[in-house]
Amino acid sequence: MLEAQGRREFSGHADQVAAARRFVVSAINDPGPARDVSRLLVSEAATNAVLHSASGDGGTFSVRYLVSDHLLRIEVHDGGGPTGPRRRVHHLESMTGRGLDLFDALSDRWGVDGGPEGWTVWFELDLAREEARR
Repeated sequence: MLEAQGRREFSGHADQVAAARRFVVSAINDPGPARDVSRLLVSEAATNAVLHSASGDGGTFSVRYLVSDHLLRIEVHDGGGPTGPRRRVHHLESMTGRGLDLFDALSDRWGVDGGPEGWTVWFELDLAREEARR
């Protein structure tokens, strides 16, 4: 059963990453790990939208969430670009390039949809599983 949903558009500026994070976290009533994981992954996806797509070039990005009794789904849609999010080879001391590894490690499911006109990074957290872990 759907409990909450929301969508908001943000200007493609670095300070809007925190606003996107607050937008999603405010909808999560569960004080457990889902809130912290969502905070981190929204930050990652929104930062990538600002840095690596047309969103950060005077554009916008949007964030959408759906919360049900057993599932949290979050989508971050950017302004597009010639290539979508992809894994990068990085050195151990590198400050960037690990974002998609975070989605693998922390979400139950995630993916990338879209094309050059706009990419959507989405992830899902199984809230029933989170509840069973406590």
